[in-house]
Amino acid sequence: MTPSPFPLDFAALIPDTRPRRWLILPPGFVSAAEPDAVSPVFACTPEALLSAVDAVALGEDRTVRMRDGGGQAEYVQRSKVFKFPDRITVEAMAAGGGAALAAYSRAEVGHYDFKVNQRRLERWIAALRSKLG
Repeated sequence: MTPSPFPLDFAALIPDTRPRRWLILPPGFVSAAEPDAVSPVFACTPEALLSAVDAVALGEDRTVRMRDGGGQAEYVQRSKVFKFPDRITVEAMAAGGGAALAAYSRAEVGHYDFKVNQRRLERWIAALRSKLG
């Protein structure tokens, strides 16, 4: 796996142009990138949201936390059969009286991901809604 910058600057992020990634940003977040989806606002602190993300992420098979700090965490989840790595960087931010998520999930290998990264972040958001309301 190639090293990536950490913490990730979501405001200056220029996402991969290949169809192998998914980007979620908080509502109203000013970024060089257009998000693929907007994060819901959760009624909690950014620290509580990041802790909940950690529990959701590490609750999935073949997922490890690679590093954390500065309000961000980075995970690698490997595909079941070929063990290809996907890198997921998340940051919880104050938003709308609660907290929202900036999340960038991307494949490290290949050109097209068959929407794996999109489905992963949608699944994580659904789990967070269930967990945090």
